Amino acid sequence: MQDVSFLVVDDCQLVRNLVRNTIENRLGSDNVYVAVDGKEALELLNTRKIDIIIADWQMPKMDGDELLRKVRQSAKLKAMPFIMMSSLGDKEHVLSAIQNGVSQYVMKPFTAEKLEDAIHKSWNSANRRGAVRLSSLPEHRVRIQTSNRKIAGTVKNISHTGMLIELTYSRELHLFNNYSIELDIFDLNQEGNMLIEPIYGVPVRLIALDSKVGGSKVCQVGIHFSVEMLHEAVKSKLSYLLKAIGESDNKLIQDN
Repeated sequence: MQDVSFLVVDDCQLVRNLVRNTIENRLGSDNVYVAVDGKEALELLNTRKIDIIIADWQMPKMDGDELLRKVRQSAKLKAMPFIMMSSLGDKEHVLSAIQNGVSQYVMKPFTAEKLEDAIHKSWNSANRRGAVRLSSLPEHRVRIQTSNRKIAGTVKNISHTGMLIELTYSRELHLFNNYSIELDIFDLNQEGNMLIEPIYGVPVRLIALDSKVGGSKVCQVGIHFSVEMLHEAVKSKLSYLLKAIGESDNKLIQDN
């Protein structure tokens, strides 16, 4: 998750440092913003690109519960993963957080393993909700450029954050390396072919499948888009594609 950006909200510096260290050391991301309360968090959410919020419940000025409600009421932020940290473990508080749309609820004190697990669950769940299935995708061809050749495959699902590609396994594919990808869509809405390239992305998971093609192993590669490297023309084409096949009206890339 090295390209994922986090916002950590807690009035305790010790907790902020603990969460930041977990993100940097266990998830490999150094894109961590911090805020001391919900009010400061909202300011950052309006000015920075944030992917996941991790917030304490009890804070001055604006607590985590109010921040959660404002995030879920925002058209721009409502789908963002939100992890609540709290020492309040009674049924009333937990149910309130669930009803307000929390992604994960982490009890204090917590271990680095518990927090890491909550982050993965929140991120994976958000990606599944934003995915558009292959049944909506027109005939296409996708190819990943490695150092030696292009590996062809098919897109199993695609969303505003990345895509899942099925292809013949190659030792040239490595997790967390940045690759150039081209996606060729044939006859989109009877408007002709549309070539989208270069799409820069990082494999974040590699799944072996039981099936084989010509004796070779088949796998699925989860690609997370490297947003900061995408050209404006590529962003526009991806946005158009997602809208054309039924994705939400949200932009592919939210403005900072």
